Amino acid sequence: MDERLDGERGSGLAGLGRTLRHLREKAGKSLGQLAQETAYDKSYLSRLEAGKRLSKMAVMEDLDRYYGSGDLLV
Repeated sequence: MDERLDGERGSGLAGLGRTLRHLREKAGKSLGQLAQETAYDKSYLSRLEAGKRLSKMAVMEDLDRYYGSGDLLV
């Protein structure tokens, strides 16, 4: 049972990561540029995009504002 829950969580994180990467690439930004412009650590942003890290709501709100994506990430 735990494996299934972990798999579901991972797939949700992977989907969020793909969305984050898509938004960044659509904005024409590198991870380094995004890190500089948002003050979030580049390695933290990379882990988010790779689906290896769950983020806090405040970070998703900040990134929604940055990308002008409404509440897509929230």
